[in-house]
Amino acid sequence: MSNILQSDLFGKVRATVLYATLLLVTFLICFPLLWSLSTSLKPTTEIFATPPTLVPEEYSLEQYKSLIQGKDMYFVPGTKYRPKTSPPQHFLAWFANSTIVTFGSTVISVVISTLAAYSLTRFRYWGRRFIPYFSLLGYMLPSIIFVFPLFLVMVELGLTNNLWSLVLGYVSITLPFCMWLMWAFFRGIPVELEEAALIDGASRLRVFIEIVLPMAMPGIIAAAIFSMIVSWNDYLFARIFINSIQQLPLTVGVMHFFEGVHVNWGLMMASAVMMTLPLAALFMVIQRHLVAGFGAGAVKG
Repeated sequence: MSNILQSDLFGKVRATVLYATLLLVTFLICFPLLWSLSTSLKPTTEIFATPPTLVPEEYSLEQYKSLIQGKDMYFVPGTKYRPKTSPPQHFLAWFANSTIVTFGSTVISVVISTLAAYSLTRFRYWGRRFIPYFSLLGYMLPSIIFVFPLFLVMVELGLTNNLWSLVLGYVSITLPFCMWLMWAFFRGIPVELEEAALIDGASRLRVFIEIVLPMAMPGIIAAAIFSMIVSWNDYLFARIFINSIQQLPLTVGVMHFFEGVHVNWGLMMASAVMMTLPLAALFMVIQRHLVAGFGAGAVKG
């Protein structure tokens, strides 16, 4: 009996230590976001308070109002905070540009990689065994190598200073890995399910839509997540391809909050929160579908 009690006690202690360690690691990982959220909710005068506080003494939404309304305020310690004389920022336009570019590049990458992976795993032609590995080599190269050649291509196409240049640029980065990922998923889908449906009279297109795609949904979601992260967070391509302030995505646009030695930390932290929350909320919703997608469509009714 004592051995059982000791075993239960040891199990509870081990579980407590494990959960405490996980909570500590999670807190350390999430601390930058927590600090950004805390700073964005502080009034401008409290941001520069000494010593700094993690929990705001007074909550204020003035930083978010400044972003949405296009007003940029700065504060010098010992004085009142004053409006800047420079033109208002274009945060909502930057947010819309990032959304358009991310959605467009993700859709193109997922559609092309899905069709290409299905072709590689279901049809026989020369070179199909080498294409997935060859495409993966393109992803392994640093993206900075592609910047100058892609810029010359965009100049020839007349797409410089255009959101299409970013969409096509991000597709060139995400497509190789997405195709390799989808190729691995399609290889794990039994061909017998498709053959049975074809024998029953279903067309190839119907089999692909009603049987293959539901079973490959975890891979499609994973590829979409990867493409969205790359497109949403990229700085290099946007910095080189786009010159107009109204066409900038968020990653480059928020850098205008830096002016010489002055940094508008309130707007920086508020924009960081606004940039993080959409993808975080989307991933929380997608996670349930990612788990539920395994095995979907495997049972023929």
